[in-house]
Amino acid sequence: MSNNQKRFKVKKQRAFGVAMFLTVGLIAGIPMIVLGAGNGITAVMVIGIILTVLGFYGTPVAWVQYSNQSLHGAVLAAIEDEGLGTVSAIAAHLGKNDKNVRASVDYLIAQGCLKGYVLDAEGNIARSAPKQGDYIDLGKCPNCNAPLVLRDGEIKCAYCGTVVRKKDM
Repeated sequence: MSNNQKRFKVKKQRAFGVAMFLTVGLIAGIPMIVLGAGNGITAVMVIGIILTVLGFYGTPVAWVQYSNQSLHGAVLAAIEDEGLGTVSAIAAHLGKNDKNVRASVDYLIAQGCLKGYVLDAEGNIARSAPKQGDYIDLGKCPNCNAPLVLRDGEIKCAYCGTVVRKKDM
């Protein structure tokens, strides 16, 4: 698991924790209101009201945020594990639209979960400072139109594996 994936895992766990806290707060807040009001314990009643309000308004938002993490995780895996280097290739791989994938890549970069990557206006995702053995977006394969990558000194298609020579580009 890469450092980017570790950072993302922490963010996803944090989102789950917030969603669970708000859900439990909603459920626990209602009896706290009743018990606090019925027994004259103002502090318990006030805490119950706060938990209920936070839970009522925050729970749906928190669970939607947590569910969005699934797409972000899949996009991160497509970039780092699968070596896909364009928004359109990731969208096709995941069965999502380009707009959502681009937004997910922007989110991952902004949150520090794709450190060392840049996204250009055409939807190409590349390392900002490529190292030997890294995937680098070099255009499209002449056979299947998938992204080309530099792997072990050769330009190859990330999808069909065709080795591309400079004269073929």
